[in-house]
Amino acid sequence: MRGVQKDFLSIAIAMDHPAKVNFKVRNLILDYALGAAMIALLPIPKIGLLQAITLVVLNLFLVRDIARLWHFRKGGDLLAKVGILFGIAGSILMGFLTWLCLFIVALLVGEPRLMILAPGVVAFSCFWGIGQAVHHFYLSKVPMSSDNSHTSWVQEDEI
Repeated sequence: MRGVQKDFLSIAIAMDHPAKVNFKVRNLILDYALGAAMIALLPIPKIGLLQAITLVVLNLFLVRDIARLWHFRKGGDLLAKVGILFGIAGSILMGFLTWLCLFIVALLVGEPRLMILAPGVVAFSCFWGIGQAVHHFYLSKVPMSSDNSHTSWVQEDEI
């Protein structure tokens, strides 16, 4: 193959403006959360373990895709790393509280069949919370200087 060989260390990674990346990540999180809810609501008996494994793998893909949209930006401090752990723990707690809220509504309404929706609601809220925690982890690394262009900005760590 003839031509100019590109060296990955000499190429600056140009990204969209952080507001555009924010919009893309929000839509990505919503897509994954809706997909997780659909997987959790599959009415096939005796596939609970398969659903759980699928949801864990799907969650890892969500984290990877968010990191890809932010180009695996480096430079987070210890507080950001601890924050993502608290965000993940909070999203698991949010999933439990969502289940509890649905349980209380089912009791108050007197319709126990409403609990059929619980796995989907819990999966959606957990995926949404974990996705937002990972997104804010990468968003915290964005430089806040006003001299950035409105069309693109360059990641200095990779040069």
